[in-house]
Amino acid sequence: MRDAAKYVIVNGCAIIFSPAIQHKDMVGYNEKATGAGFVRFYFDESTDEIKVKAYGTSISLGVSSQEGDSEILTRQITNTY
Repeated sequence: MRDAAKYVIVNGCAIIFSPAIQHKDMVGYNEKATGAGFVRFYFDESTDEIKVKAYGTSISLGVSSQEGDSEILTRQITNTY
């Protein structure tokens, strides 16, 4: 099984990136991540939509996945703002 993709939430926007990159390297100087961790993508047959599940913690940032992160990630990748 491949490693899960990583993510950070900065200024209310999600950045999804390779597991080969550290979380801290995706956050700019003087920026603060409000959520960070890992993502899994799945298809929700009941709504016929792709969804994202955020989970875990970024060790390099000391920031965990937050309750609303999955929703932010899902909205952003499906462009449902």
